[in-house]
Amino acid sequence: MSDAAGTVTDPLEFREGRGALDFGVLAVRNGLLTAEQLDDCRAKQTASANLGDNKTLKEIVLASQLMTEEEVQRVERAQQQLTQDRERKQDLKFKGYEIISTLGEGGLGSVFKSRQVSMNRLVAFKVLHNQWIDDDEFRKRFVLEARIVGKLSHQNLIQVYDVGREGDYYYFSMEYVDGRTVEDLIREAPRKQMEIGRAVDICIQTLRAINYYKDFDIVHRDIKPSNIMNTRSGLVKLGDFGFVKSKLDKELGYEGMVLGTPDYIAPEQAMGKEDVDYRADIYSLGATLYHMLTGRPMFDGTPSKVMLAHTRTPMPDPRTFRPSLTDDVISVLNRMLEKDPNKRYSNINSLFADLEALRDAHKAKAATRYEIGKSSIMRALNIEKSRHTELAAKIKDLEARTEEAAAAAKVAWGVAAAAVLAAITFLVLWLVT
Repeated sequence: MSDAAGTVTDPLEFREGRGALDFGVLAVRNGLLTAEQLDDCRAKQTASANLGDNKTLKEIVLASQLMTEEEVQRVERAQQQLTQDRERKQDLKFKGYEIISTLGEGGLGSVFKSRQVSMNRLVAFKVLHNQWIDDDEFRKRFVLEARIVGKLSHQNLIQVYDVGREGDYYYFSMEYVDGRTVEDLIREAPRKQMEIGRAVDICIQTLRAINYYKDFDIVHRDIKPSNIMNTRSGLVKLGDFGFVKSKLDKELGYEGMVLGTPDYIAPEQAMGKEDVDYRADIYSLGATLYHMLTGRPMFDGTPSKVMLAHTRTPMPDPRTFRPSLTDDVISVLNRMLEKDPNKRYSNINSLFADLEALRDAHKAKAATRYEIGKSSIMRALNIEKSRHTELAAKIKDLEARTEEAAAAAKVAWGVAAAAVLAAITFLVLWLVT
């Protein structure tokens, strides 16, 4: 997805902290570099510094031809904008709201953790950047997101509460979700590969949201790990409708534009087609599932190369990165990630059925593994208990024998003592007589 300056952005992805303003972090978050490419460039930067050649990260990125001059300038502009917004954050005051801290920042707006005074509840408070206030299209896009999502009400969607304007700022408040993004869950998983049952369950809950809003002729167009929240109770909530497709696209001049995140974009979106429907979100959900299971996006490279791969290159075999994946998992992924929308799941109920079968099968396997493990432990305990019982019996038998021997010895000593006493008595009597 691109802002007016052409920078791929995600308003909810930039976390508070020094790293959020780092050139490399911004480039990765905007889809201009992969995390692996950034790590490689940082390694080169360290190596050059050790040789006394202090190259900047931007110089190394350009020398490696990973980004163009224009893309570097876009990220630099984003850095400047974010820095300015942070400097002004303390001056932001909105009637009825208390800003607590920054939750996210991006090209279109900043998101703050806030308190809605009248309801005494925490909310996520999204404010349009000053940069876009005079841009009629982006101002309309920002307000459109709030109004569209504000009309939706579903447990798997982040709820919008209010939309308005305060002075020079446009804003809307929405449900504050206490949890982590799927992107966080992937990062924390062993080898960055989530447990199959959990990953599929997240897909099922996200699909419920898609199934709900598709009846409103809405397409999210930006389903990806960072836009899917997982609450502490395990409830999944889809957010960030900043690039939603609706009936107002013609009015906003967005027809034919490429909107979406390269790593998860549907082929028809990447080609700028106008007849994009909910099946594009099915593709993006499939790409998200692929990432959850393998620990990596489907394709590597620059944004343009990745988008081209989504339109032409078959899905890389997930078993290359996770050999234990079963045929039923691969079958569902293949169908969700069909290049032709007509070959994808057109009946969401069919996808629900396949995903639920996957989830139940893998939960059953996990339960079986648990029972097998439990049985193994019980067998080991029973064996140990049997050994302990046998040893106790042997000890008891030994104690009994010891007691018998002691008793026998006691009798023998008694007999011996009596014999000695009798002998002494005999001797004394003999001497007397």
